Amino acid sequence: MLKSILKPRINHNLKEENHSGVLRVIGDRAAGKTTYMAALARWPNVDFSSPVELVISANKDGEYLIKQAQNVIEKGLQIEPTRLANDVLEVKDYSLRIVLKKSDNFSLSNTVLNLDINCKDYSGEFFSDVLQETDCQLLRDYLNDCFPATGIMLMIDGTTHRKDLEYARGIDKLLVALAGRDILGQKRRIALVLTKCELADLWGNRHRPKFLVEARFPIIFKRLESWQDLGMGNVEYFTTSAFGVTGNKYFKPNSQQIYRGRGGVASVLEDSKRWRPFGLVSPIYWICTGERNFELDKY
Repeated sequence: MLKSILKPRINHNLKEENHSGVLRVIGDRAAGKTTYMAALARWPNVDFSSPVELVISANKDGEYLIKQAQNVIEKGLQIEPTRLANDVLEVKDYSLRIVLKKSDNFSLSNTVLNLDINCKDYSGEFFSDVLQETDCQLLRDYLNDCFPATGIMLMIDGTTHRKDLEYARGIDKLLVALAGRDILGQKRRIALVLTKCELADLWGNRHRPKFLVEARFPIIFKRLESWQDLGMGNVEYFTTSAFGVTGNKYFKPNSQQIYRGRGGVASVLEDSKRWRPFGLVSPIYWICTGERNFELDKY
């Protein structure tokens, strides 16, 4: 299926280098997890200078994401929250292939790099409610589902800095649960991803994600850095926007805000014709390869 789709797009003289990753996306309600995944699967209005060639869905759940983008986001509507599944086997498992263009940044300049990911998007209730449980079967089931993951994306609405301590407590419990469970001897990678960075108070520092996280979420930052210093795993920081901005000199969020409060910002896409997300692939590349691609940080 993938080969037949890719055949007309890729020069057969090029070699392919494949990296794969099993991801879990974790974050509070309305952190933008499913919107992020739908924007990634849709990959709208491609910037031809971007290192990303295309994104392909590889299963029915991946196709579902594209339909969500077309039938909900592009119509200026809000994606419904992901409901907490009582059986973790019911959680959608999105399978996508991200194809990166031939680049001198790779070990061979005639190599096309493919990122094949399987990604589960946990409901916000897992992060806000289930992780607070001291001992329940549902918590154990979800944590057991986390263990095989090569990488975890902790997604946090960049405007929810007043919940820093609350989030840090949930992250603490997750880190304790994951302790000592390396993947085949390799350290687990955790990408902290700040979402909704099209907003003016975040956009200006989008290229300084570590600075932004430390400034806005100092408690979370210290927890993750300590976890990494203890040799428990590897951490990196990223900024993303599922909607992006419009304008060339004076940037404006390509979104219409419908709510803003302590729990974050809720917005919908403003102009689907100028819909160009930012920063979606960079954390996935790092989780799959263990290396930071600074070209991807620009788009």
